[in-house]
This record gives sequence, structure tokens and C-alpha cells, in this order.
Amino acid sequence: MRLARRWATLKRTKYDMKKMKLNICSLGDPTNPKTWSGTTFNLYSELLKRNCLGTAFNSSINKYVRILILLISKFYYKNSDDTHRGLLLRYLNANKVIKETIKSNSNYTLHMTTWDLPFYKFPKNQKHYLYIDYTWNLYASYSTRIKGFTKRLLKDAEKLEIESYHQMEHIFPISEYVKNNLINHYGINPQKITVVGTGLGVIKPYHGLKNYSNGKILFAAKGRFEDKGGSLVLKAFEIALQTNPNLELLIVGQNEYTKKIDLPNVKTYGFISIVELQNIFNDCSLFLMPAINEPWGLVYLEALACKMPIVGLNRNSFPEISGNGKYGFGLNEAEPEKLAKILISAFCNPQSLEEMGIKGQDYCINKFSWSNTVSKIIKTINNLINE
Repeated sequence: MRLARRWATLKRTKYDMKKMKLNICSLGDPTNPKTWSGTTFNLYSELLKRNCLGTAFNSSINKYVRILILLISKFYYKNSDDTHRGLLLRYLNANKVIKETIKSNSNYTLHMTTWDLPFYKFPKNQKHYLYIDYTWNLYASYSTRIKGFTKRLLKDAEKLEIESYHQMEHIFPISEYVKNNLINHYGINPQKITVVGTGLGVIKPYHGLKNYSNGKILFAAKGRFEDKGGSLVLKAFEIALQTNPNLELLIVGQNEYTKKIDLPNVKTYGFISIVELQNIFNDCSLFLMPAINEPWGLVYLEALACKMPIVGLNRNSFPEISGNGKYGFGLNEAEPEKLAKILISAFCNPQSLEEMGIKGQDYCINKFSWSNTVSKIIKTINNLINE
């Protein structure tokens, strides 16, 4: 028995010395910090640091061919929105993945999206894994754009997602609610799912003093103003001002809206430098993003890291990130009057807001890091390989 245990230990040690190499692929260059808001780059960097990186490659086909395929898809799907979710482009992207993995130095590949899946014919002697922030079913349930999809594309997108998930050796969702959807809607075996979270974005934790009496509220979103709850924010702030005229709303990252907003105590910044953005995060006391459709929201984590309690709708990731209300304020319905009451109430007790901000920062920094995420992914894959 002792000899068997010793032999097993030696085998594991030999394997650890070799180290499993993991390919990483995404639609866009994985080595570019701008791809998927830096998510892919952060995973790539952590794998590289640990000497666990195989090959990093862009799974998107040639851009000129892609344009042609999208034009064909536009015709096939009768002018639907988001035709890149259709079958032709996805099968071509998946075929590129097969070619790239054949050239790579590893048989293990981590996908950052299902848009380069499913495989028309599954490649032999390869294991494929998926890291996702959302499912198609969740997107279709909440997206403000879903009315722009034709029935044909809706049907194909769902079918392709089902095939993609079931082809994967293991799936790494960012959050628990995505895991639950994979199980309950797509019928994925819970043993094939491991929640791994994310790290932080570009904003660094702020450890200085913060004035929780200044009434400064931050709304930051690079795009999808409606999905992020932008209109709801403006309506609620206008109502809240009637009770507390000292409130101030700072809107960052929305160039196209800066000229359209005509409310007192609102400052719009458009796109600014990271240094300027960091200063605003450090200065504000409350982060507001009642997202109608937001898969995760790294910006929630960045706000918590800067000791800002967060305000959002109780859907998708928000309950999980806010600690079910320990580190923020959840709104059940997208109603401006109720949101206004939260804004007013939050600044009625600066001391309570400060305590929530400090506890939220501690929770965020200890729970969410790219190192933790990659450690969970590597450990899970190694365990599967050694079974």
C-alpha cells in the first residue's frame, strides 16, 4: 500500500514538473489588453507567469472573409441583429480553432466565447474548455435588443449554444447564477461546471480617506447606455435632487450622451485617461449602475475596491457581487422613484455608508483576483487529466 502511494506521488511530481500547457483563444488578440475589456489578457498574463501557457491565438477568421460572411448571414437571417451569432461564421471560427490547435504545443484549449463554437466535427485527441460570463438564454431574457432578432436567428443561436456547451470537457462560468442557468436550462451536469469568478479591471484599490458626505455618485459605462440602466439613472437622479439638492452625478465613458444630458448637478466626462478615471473613483462615495442587462460588471468590483458601495438591480451578478446587500443596495424593479429613495437614503447616514464601503473593499480584494481565477481553472483541469 505504501509503495502504491509513493508511486502515485512520484507520478504527480513528474506531471507537475512538466506542467500542463493551456492554449487560450478569443475573438480578438488575447495579448491585447483591450480584448473583452482586458479579461482575456489578464488570464493570458497569469498563465504566462505560471509557465502554463500553450499558444494564444485569435479565433476570428480573416476580417475580409468575415465581412463577406456577415453580409451573407444578414441576407440569410433576413436582416437580423447580431448575425455573428449565426451558424456560418461560428462554424468557420471553430474550424480556425482546430487548425490553430493542431499547430500548438498543447491539446488543451480554453475558449473565451462560444462564438468560435461549436465544432462541426469534434477534433480528435483534444480537450476544450469554456470560460463564460453569460449564456445565450440569459442574454435573450434581458437584452434590450432582442426584438431586433429574427425567429430564424433566435432558433439557430439557441441550438448552437446547446451544442457548444455539451462539446466542452468542462465549463468555467464567472458566477453562480450562470452555473445555475447552465444546469437548469441547458441540462449540463453540475460536475462539469466550476465557478471561478474574475479579478479586477484597470482601476486600482483606493486605501485613502473618503468623504461619504459629499453626495458624489458615479455612473461609469463605456457602452450600451440603455443596457447599463443609463435612462433609469437620469430619471432617478432628477427625482432625488428634489429632496437632496446637494447630490452630484458623475457620468463617465459616454461621449455620445454628454451633449444630450441637461440636468443640474450632472457632470459628464466622456472617455478620459486611466489616471483621471482613477481619481474619480477615489473621490466618489456611491457607485450606481442599475443594469438592465449586464452579465457580470468588472466595474462593480472596481467600485468596491475603491470603497464605494454599489447600487444595482437584483438580477444577474449583482446579488452575488454585492454580498446580497451587505456591500450595496439592490433594487427589485427598474422604477426611478424607488431608485431615487435609495440614493436619498444612502447619504442620510454617511457613517453607515463608510462602514459598508470599508467592508465591501475587504470582501472584494480577498475574493476576486485573476490569480485565484487561474488557480481554480488549472487545478480543475489537472484533476480531470489525472482522473
